[in-house]
Amino acid sequence: MLVIKKTKNPIFTRFVRYHSPYIGSILLAMVFALVGAVCDFGIFQLILHDAVNALEAVSGNSFDEPVSVRYFQREGSGETFTFDGFEVVLADAGDAIRYFLWMLAGMLVLVFIKGFFVYGNDYVMARVGHKLAFRLRNALYQQIVNAPLGVLRDERTGDLMTRITDDVRVWQTLVAAMAGIIRAVVLVIFFLFAMLMTSFKLTFFVLCFLPPLAYLITSIGRRIRSASTEIQEQSANIYSQLKETFSGVKIIKSFTSEQTETERFRSINWNQYCSAIRRARFAALLPPTIEWLGALGIATIFGLCCWQVISGQLSIGWFINYVGMVSYMFKPIKTIGNVNSALQQCLVSAERIFYLLDFGPEAEQQRNDGATDSIELKNIHGAVTFQDVSFSYAQDSGNRQAASKRTINNVSFEAKPGEVVALVGPSGSGKTTLLNLLLRFYEVGSGKILIDGVPISEVKLASLRHSIALVPQDIFLFDGTILENIRYGCPEANDDAIIAAAKKANAHEFITRLFKGYATSVGEAGMKLSGGEQQRLSIARAILKDAPILVLDEATSSLDTQSEALIQESLANLMAGRTSFIIAHRLSTVIRADKILVIKEGEILETGTHETLLAKGGLYQKLCKMQLS
Repeated sequence: MLVIKKTKNPIFTRFVRYHSPYIGSILLAMVFALVGAVCDFGIFQLILHDAVNALEAVSGNSFDEPVSVRYFQREGSGETFTFDGFEVVLADAGDAIRYFLWMLAGMLVLVFIKGFFVYGNDYVMARVGHKLAFRLRNALYQQIVNAPLGVLRDERTGDLMTRITDDVRVWQTLVAAMAGIIRAVVLVIFFLFAMLMTSFKLTFFVLCFLPPLAYLITSIGRRIRSASTEIQEQSANIYSQLKETFSGVKIIKSFTSEQTETERFRSINWNQYCSAIRRARFAALLPPTIEWLGALGIATIFGLCCWQVISGQLSIGWFINYVGMVSYMFKPIKTIGNVNSALQQCLVSAERIFYLLDFGPEAEQQRNDGATDSIELKNIHGAVTFQDVSFSYAQDSGNRQAASKRTINNVSFEAKPGEVVALVGPSGSGKTTLLNLLLRFYEVGSGKILIDGVPISEVKLASLRHSIALVPQDIFLFDGTILENIRYGCPEANDDAIIAAAKKANAHEFITRLFKGYATSVGEAGMKLSGGEQQRLSIARAILKDAPILVLDEATSSLDTQSEALIQESLANLMAGRTSFIIAHRLSTVIRADKILVIKEGEILETGTHETLLAKGGLYQKLCKMQLS
């Protein structure tokens, strides 16, 4: 039974831990953000505190006597930190102008330094985002290609594509936006500390507004996350619909179903639109609410500061500086609230990504009996034995409900080295499933399959599949050249070996007629070639692999009568000395088989040669008569 690994960690904890390889970069970004916050504080101190106090001191002054002003002065009451700063004596108006020009120059220097470190903060986090996306997509793709067919069969292709593209992009976007989050958090903490050092009592009033803000951000965030889940599900539906449309466009047109499919797509698209609007409504509600609470806090602090200035406890520069810090601090709080929306969307994507990352590889996920598949097949003779093999797709998919009818039921037979075994029977009788079990695309439910007496469950998957050449019923060619597609199963083969394989498969002639010959691109899924040409390239690919066991699943189904006649001799030469399994409906393909297995509803009804089975007058004879008629 298939078992998908489950993690005990909550999604958020696992999400945070997934960033651990980048902790150094994140800490560096925090240092950059801290430097930026210090520069912001310095700008406030110079312009809003020191400059204002200096202006107050020199305003209307005739400079009969030198004027003493201070910069980087920290005022406060008895319970807070105070610092007299550095004294500057202004003898005349010229000194005053030069003093203010130096302050402006200092401000510009601080802005430049801040800009440099903001750039570093943004760049470092963007780099982390791209690294994370690169790592995630590689890991997800590896999980898909290594996952058992039984697991992939239960998943929609469009949904898997959405997880690798959209969900990873959402995560990457959040990581890149973390540059702003880090700056906002560091700035809020730094400014709160500076405000506490300035006035503990006033800052306490500021802190009273933070819990309602936190509750508001969390409450709206939950609703955003719920809407985001629906959006991602609808995105998967859109991908699935598009894939079906591209794959079945001929059927859609032939049945004049363009309008039906358009309406179906419009319905899916509308559902996503509704979910997106709901998320946008909640996301749009957050900024003005935070801004209103911030304004309420600023108004309260403004009034208290005015009272302290009027009572002569504090200077105007202190007043402007403190109120400015409060106002400036609420801006990053607003940023944090906005980013929370992105975080909730990202957690939804992370949950979907982790689901796919938890797909175990075939050997790990399908082996639950404690056995190890560590044997390498060497010097294979090709004896294949099925011993009471049973299988059902429901069991392979991990379905814990009542087991469905078995696809394969107690099948036993033996193929001797070099024998040609043909499997015939009605469609859906289990012929292809039997050979899928031989390749361990699926694991047997009970019984054993042995190669040269070795159970294939104990053989390394790579070793097993290197020993078997497959020509499937559904031919698939990769988007590349003819040369690359033939070489696919044997990357070390040279051009001469590839051409020889193409000749044996009766493909060389049509290849050389093409403008670029073997360098011709076959297009996506081989769409630039005819069905028969695709089939012959697939046969050439199997010939080049030169495996001791051969599986031909309707290998001549796409060939016309003339092409089939030309290739039969090549197939006979290929099968010589190899254990071969053939699934075919055409009599010409199976008539010379050493053994014919007649299968119906997952059971072997008859076994024998063509002549003996005809003489029995059973199902095989009926199949032959139906084909001849």
